[in-house]
Amino acid sequence: MANPTRRGSSGEPVRNSMQGGNYTPWTNTHFVLPYGLRLQQTKNAGDTSVTIPAGVTFVYAIAVGGGGGATNQDGGGAGGIAWGWTLANSTCVVGSGGAAGTTGGYTRYGNVIAGGGATGGNSGTLGAGAGGGSFSGGTNYWGIPGGGSPSAAPAKGNSGSGGGGGGTSGASGTTGGAGGDGISGGGGGRNAGATGTCVAGAGGNGLAGGGGGTARSTSGTGTGGNGGTGYSILNPSTTYTGGNATSGIASGYGGGGAGVAGNGAAPSGSVGGVGGLGGGGGGAGLTGGAGGAGILYLFY
Repeated sequence: MANPTRRGSSGEPVRNSMQGGNYTPWTNTHFVLPYGLRLQQTKNAGDTSVTIPAGVTFVYAIAVGGGGGATNQDGGGAGGIAWGWTLANSTCVVGSGGAAGTTGGYTRYGNVIAGGGATGGNSGTLGAGAGGGSFSGGTNYWGIPGGGSPSAAPAKGNSGSGGGGGGTSGASGTTGGAGGDGISGGGGGRNAGATGTCVAGAGGNGLAGGGGGTARSTSGTGTGGNGGTGYSILNPSTTYTGGNATSGIASGYGGGGAGVAGNGAAPSGSVGGVGGLGGGGGGAGLTGGAGGAGILYLFY
């Protein structure tokens, strides 16, 4: 994917005149993290105000929307991720993770905006991953569309920015559709097999991962889908893992997807796994797991 805003200024005035403990050296960069700039502020869900020093006109922002909450069947999609330069602003919105069955909140700073991950059965918006059993991830901040339609069950959501949602399966002895991989992973689809062993789809992988789906069987073992993998934006060598699914007689539940700042959780009893900090999608359960909260990084 072409990225017109890959590099921030790496000049000494930028690197040495600002306060802050972290800057991005040339040996620790990737296509999101800006070269040479210091991470000055991290904003979490619920934060609304930003204090910018006098003389700072432009800020480089990385926005991550809240992960989608899962349903009792399908995993939630990962929150959208957007990055780029914007005029300094004194306000921000940082999305919370979606509760069971609800979409995650969006994150915005200036003109950089990332949508919240979709809940099960819903397509993504503003770059976010779709929920399991849905069709496509959201078109992202740069106009790149998400994954396509997994119309045949079981099917994996197409790869792409925003990650396609997992397909569904109604046949025993098969596996539900996995969430599509992308910048934001899609949620895994359920497997509601009538009899025999059934396995749900795993969440898609990305910078933030989607949640796994639920498996149900009337006379066999159900195994939920694992949560998708995520990666740290601040330290590209750090990988976050999705929560492991559970198995059981009749039902198994999905793990939460990892976010850009934390691992996804395994299911707790019949409640699906919670998504990791930084946009991880919730795992499906008898009660769907909540999505991970969004996050906002500001560099200047």
